Amino acid sequence: MNDYHKTYLTFRSFTMNGSKISREKTDLTAEIPLQIIVNGQSHTLIMFTPQDIRELAIGFVFTEGLIKDFKEIKDCKVSGVREKDGEEAIEARIELVSKGPLPMAASGKRVSYSSCGICGTENYNQMKTGLKRVKSAHRFAMDMLKELPHSLEEFQPLYTKTGGAHAAVLFDSKGEQIVHCEDMGRHNALDKVIGSTLIRGISSEDKVLVSSGRASLEMILKTARAGFPVFVAMSRPTSRAVEAARFYNVTLIDMAKNTNRIYTHVRRIKEF
Repeated sequence: MNDYHKTYLTFRSFTMNGSKISREKTDLTAEIPLQIIVNGQSHTLIMFTPQDIRELAIGFVFTEGLIKDFKEIKDCKVSGVREKDGEEAIEARIELVSKGPLPMAASGKRVSYSSCGICGTENYNQMKTGLKRVKSAHRFAMDMLKELPHSLEEFQPLYTKTGGAHAAVLFDSKGEQIVHCEDMGRHNALDKVIGSTLIRGISSEDKVLVSSGRASLEMILKTARAGFPVFVAMSRPTSRAVEAARFYNVTLIDMAKNTNRIYTHVRRIKEF
């Protein structure tokens, strides 16, 4: 179980140039199961990259609506385990201060793959339980926001190594990096950042969340639950992401291919 913390593995591969075949070694992003157990109840199985594990587990139970504050967590223990079939996995056992039944939105076992944050959710409305509109009157300079895609590249060592990882980075209103995390899945990277802010007690009202991936519905819902007023994506958002951002008072921006588009709540941009 000593290898469960590796973020990448090296594999033999072949490449063809014209008629010439050559052998080379390729580094690939690690994928491993994380079983999240809450108050002794198996809750979720997540496929993820084994880094910032405690942050991911705590961020996930928060964005799922199991807790509203980090103080509601009594303990979080992370350990490597071996399944019956010999497969290596990681367990995050979370003990909540409350011993009562889990909220309806959070009860029941589900499987969440890295590319599908809502896989296994039985009811679409469960995702929105307890969500409130973001409260922030802070304004941000567009010149600063335009520099964030370039800053993002500095905090993607796993992507640089493997070409197969997403990043989520939290910046303050001056463009200074506060938290950065990587994972095979963009939802996981976002939950890791949110978990880190909860653990460290970082305020949300004057922060910008930047994702290397696209803005989807659940990415916006996670952002709203954490209270971040601005979400910047590196590709075009989905239609539901824009609708959710408008409703939950999140300023949604995409910086795809050296362009910029502000879809919602443009009043937060100083130049407008």
